[in-house]
Amino acid sequence: MRVHEQVVWDEEPRGMRCSSHYSEDLSPDSSVGFRSSQLSDKSVDFISGLGKLKMIPRTGWVSHGIVLQEVESVAEHTFSTSTLAMLLADMEVKDGRHVDVERVLRMALLHDLAEALTFDINKSYLEYLGRRGAAIKRQIEQAAWNHMIGSIRKSIRTKYEELQSEFNAEETFESQIVHAADKLDILFQAVAYHRKGYPRRMLASLWKSTNRNLAGVKIRSVNDLRKIAFRLYEDAI
Repeated sequence: MRVHEQVVWDEEPRGMRCSSHYSEDLSPDSSVGFRSSQLSDKSVDFISGLGKLKMIPRTGWVSHGIVLQEVESVAEHTFSTSTLAMLLADMEVKDGRHVDVERVLRMALLHDLAEALTFDINKSYLEYLGRRGAAIKRQIEQAAWNHMIGSIRKSIRTKYEELQSEFNAEETFESQIVHAADKLDILFQAVAYHRKGYPRRMLASLWKSTNRNLAGVKIRSVNDLRKIAFRLYEDAI
């Protein structure tokens, strides 16, 4: 951005007055080497989708009785999950484990991208479909995810596809860290709602099911953060 300043001096009874008038040129500066070939015109789907995530509520909290105005957005959840994933990865590195921290962060940032198009599909909605429910959810989200990144340059898109496939498979240590962070964020968000005055009975089923899912995770730092979540939950008003 180029800013042009014009200074005007005027005489006044009490001395001199300096007034500045600014005009801004907000057009892209070609001098910085902007390369339009990196993104196509259709990439607006990807960029605008990121903004939509800020406005899409996490429906699981709605089904547990949280007032819609207080429900976190998908983007807020993604930020918290990414930060927790980074913390878990750094803690594991400190304990001597080899972890690709950048890969962890990339997976965490991308893991709910599809919800910009599908919204947050609550699993309870799919129970009426029986065993088909989970499969249908995966199919819908995968199609939406492919559409979201479809306009990005192939060399970049391929990297994102590899990361999402790794996350879905949950076989690598990095993907397991992200899945654990995803669940830990639910616990810490439950603490936040409990502190706001929501009774435990409203949060009990989600709290228990999330802890059951985390109980089998063989990552030491995950258990450390679970203990913190329990202590905060017990100390909440």
